[in-house]
This record gives sequence, structure tokens and C-alpha cells, in this order.
Amino acid sequence: MPLDKAKNLMSDWAGGRHPSGMAERLTSGGLRLASAGWWLGAAARSLAFDTGLKKTGRVDCPVLCVGNLSVGGTGKTPLVMAVARHFRDQGRKVAIVTRGYRRVPIRDSRGSRVAMVSDGERMLVPTEAAGDEPAMMARHLRGVAIVVGAQRLEAARLARREWGADLIVLDDGFQHRALERDCDVVLWDTLRPPEAAALLPRGFLREGWEALRRAHAIVFTRCNLALPPRRFIGKIKRIAPHLLIFHSALEAGEIRSLSVPGRVIPPRTLPSVRTGAFCGLGNPDSFWRLLESLGAQPVWKHAFPDHYRPDEMELGALLAQARRAGAEHILITEKDAENLPQAWQPEMPVSIVPVVPSFGTDTGRFYGFLERYAG
Repeated sequence: MPLDKAKNLMSDWAGGRHPSGMAERLTSGGLRLASAGWWLGAAARSLAFDTGLKKTGRVDCPVLCVGNLSVGGTGKTPLVMAVARHFRDQGRKVAIVTRGYRRVPIRDSRGSRVAMVSDGERMLVPTEAAGDEPAMMARHLRGVAIVVGAQRLEAARLARREWGADLIVLDDGFQHRALERDCDVVLWDTLRPPEAAALLPRGFLREGWEALRRAHAIVFTRCNLALPPRRFIGKIKRIAPHLLIFHSALEAGEIRSLSVPGRVIPPRTLPSVRTGAFCGLGNPDSFWRLLESLGAQPVWKHAFPDHYRPDEMELGALLAQARRAGAEHILITEKDAENLPQAWQPEMPVSIVPVVPSFGTDTGRFYGFLERYAG
């Protein structure tokens, strides 16, 4: 079976569709065996940390981790940014430590592949060396340092040593246990049906549900688009009864024109415009659903792979497709804006739809919970 078709099938199965036909059933069976192997590897690795066979290290300041049990698309980056803003506004010197997925590492004079993307005032490396999400954080978080590196412990020590961070926010670090943390917050996207969840490579889970026992809280995201089933909440309470549970929404922020810097697009105008949209996200359906919640009904949509960097020729062809479909205005995400060629001049209006988390009346309880661990 071709790789692209297999990926599409896995996405469909993760969305709740059952395999049909002999080829799909055989593929599913093979992936189930591979998932069993994945579980054994993940469980053995976790046990090695639990028993001290794998070593961990600390930095001499609090570490708050915002991570996932699943791969991509939970709304983690907007929440990491919101947490960093909250503590920055309280006068803390916050650094975000993150991997910088698909970045092009630059070694320093000591051979380190860890890099400070931003010192809170300016970008210190190009987007390609930072990664799209760290670059986005750096552009929108003044007063917060951004450090990237696969070795999170080394990155946290750099943030502490060279920037004097007094609080580390560890982005997507739930499985990266070499860096000790004071609090683990795990996110779950309510648009993903838990009954269809399976371990990689058949599904989208990085670890089994039992991993929730080492977390302190779970945040259900996109509750403005779907609510978590009660039976799923009951399952979580049985597995990890100590977990605090929070519900959050992911809402559109101020829509900004990419074509005309400084121009703001009122959301109320979207239903009257023939829009198109593209994105490169772990869960593109979440962006389509967000646009629908704003009243937009895109006549053309295109999903790139997560973190994809299109070139100008590819973008020109896509906008031609959108125009033929009747689109007059293209909507993209902030992450996609970071992956566009710097010299690109779109031939039709393009606007950026940022995403911001909201806890509603639960805001005080959520940040009060984090403050207990932030020192």
C-alpha cells in the first residue's frame, strides 16, 4: 500500500472510521502489531526513568511542562504562550524551552546544537534555525526568552545561565523526562474521539493512558467546538484520580492582513466574503472548524503536512486553484505565516487568523493551580 494512502487511512481511523475491505484490515492488523511494539518501548523507557536507570537533571528554578499524550494538533503552542505571558506580567523572567521541530540546527563554538532564538527583545537566529513555532513565539512574546534544542535539559540550563530565567515553561516535554519538572499539564483535543485512540503508528498516542498518572492536570482544548464525552472523563478519573481537570476554548484572535501590514479584518465580515484557506497543522480539521465558528465558509481548502514550508511556485499554483474555485480571500494560521517565503507577494488578499486559549470562568482556578508550582 502506498505510504500516502496509509497515512490517510490512519488519519481516518483516528477520526473514528473502522477499517473496511481486506487490504485495510491487513494494514490495520500489521499496524496493531507495530503499536504493541511501540507500547513496549515506551513503557520500558518510562520504567527506566521511574527506577533511575535513566538519569534526570534539574535546573535551579521551577519548571512547568505543557505537553501532550498524543502527536500534534492539540492547541499546545497557544497555551504555552498564554502561560508565559501570565507569569511575565507578574514580573517573572520566563524562558520557553522547546525542541524546534524541523529546524536547521546551528552549532556554536562549543559544538552545542542548543540555540537561544530570542532574548525577549529580538530574534537572534533566522526562522529556519529556530523552527516555525519558536519563531512565532519569539515574534509575539516580548520579555520572554525562547530556547530551542532536542536536549531540553541543556536548553534549560542555557536559559538559566545566559539569560537568568527564574521560570522555565517546557513546551511539549511530557515524554522528555531527562529534565525534571515541578508540574506536568497534559492537553487533549476534544475533536479527537478517545474511543478511536491507539498508539503509534496505528493511532496518534505517544504513550498509553497509564502515563497520565505522572501528570498533575489535564486540559481539554477546543471545548467551544466539541465537549469531551462523560465516559472519557470517567475513564481518566479511574486511571489517574488525582488529576485536576480543566476545560478550555481555542478562539480566534485579531485577524491581521498579511498583504497589507497593520490592517485588521473584522470577523463579522467573513460570512460575506468568498474565502479559501490553507494550513500546515497536526490537525487541520481544527482550523476548518474554527473558521466555520466565525461564519466563514471556505470554498477552497488545502492541508499541508505539519510544519510544511511551501515555495513561491507551489503557493502560486495553490492560489490559482483557489481563484478557480471562486475564492477571493485566503485565510491561514500564524504558524503558516512563519513558513512562507519572505519575498512572497500573494496575488490575492491573505490574512492570518491567530488562535488564543480561553478558560472562561475557570481562568483563575487554572492559573492559581500553576502558581502553586511556579514558586
